[in-house]
Amino acid sequence: MAPRMSTFRPEASFELPLHTERMRFAVTISPPKEYIHREAFREVAETVNWGLIRLGYGSVLADDLSLPNRTHIIFGSNTMAWWGLEAPEGAILYNLEQIIPGEGWATDWLLDMFRRHVVWDYSRHNIETLATLGVTNVRHVPIGSAPEMERIPPAETQDIDVLFIGSPNRRRAWIIEQLRAAGVNAQAHCNVYGKARDALYARAKIVLNIHFGPRIFEIVRISYLLTNSIFVISEDCVDAAATEEFADAIEFVDYDELVGTCLRYLADPAARAARAEKGLELMRGRPVERYLHTALQSPSELSGIGRD
Repeated sequence: MAPRMSTFRPEASFELPLHTERMRFAVTISPPKEYIHREAFREVAETVNWGLIRLGYGSVLADDLSLPNRTHIIFGSNTMAWWGLEAPEGAILYNLEQIIPGEGWATDWLLDMFRRHVVWDYSRHNIETLATLGVTNVRHVPIGSAPEMERIPPAETQDIDVLFIGSPNRRRAWIIEQLRAAGVNAQAHCNVYGKARDALYARAKIVLNIHFGPRIFEIVRISYLLTNSIFVISEDCVDAAATEEFADAIEFVDYDELVGTCLRYLADPAARAARAEKGLELMRGRPVERYLHTALQSPSELSGIGRD
């Protein structure tokens, strides 16, 4: 099998603001380090850090919320209440969670913190929902790509037919059980991140995306897979715009069609490879520096920006 990775990437050109050389950032994954699920934010945080560096800003990837003379871009703000943590003055909170009024992460504590800071959000649906909850200082910063994140070469032997990684529930387990009953080497894993998870991805012919609850497109998880030319079959989602944008790269199907679709693509390596190539192409067309440049166009609105 030919390698998935490529060194070619069309470079984007941006007119940088005059203050660029003076602005300093700390792209920060909220502590504590002992909380394993903080690693779910790692790849997007790394991508943002690389994007800032590529734009010419001084940026570091951090775990410390108190680095001096830097504006913190915080991932995982939704968990900070658990540890009694507060975001430093002038911080930007990058939300990667699904916001559902009265449920999940949409707590009074988090919404109050959102109202006191500039918020970046990957989802227009979230931004509309937050507006109804009185959070209006939100900027749309989609999930982008950076060439440094193209780093999972395929394993010499791809011995996993279908791979699912995520929190278990009955509807997810049922699909894996049906695939195994059909003679497929289908694996499900949870609580695995970083190099150990990437090693599983490298071995997989198909990575499966099944919603846990609401049928909202999990671009946070899937973007990293597409960036590494990994073929994804996903349960359909309610976001018609996302389905349309990613239709050439991802096979979206109804829940009841997931098993049959996996079997069809397992028998067609060329079709899998074509979709994987489209996924990489699509993500390369979403350079993160484009979104960051737009988000930082009005720095006067970002109080407490770190300066040299």
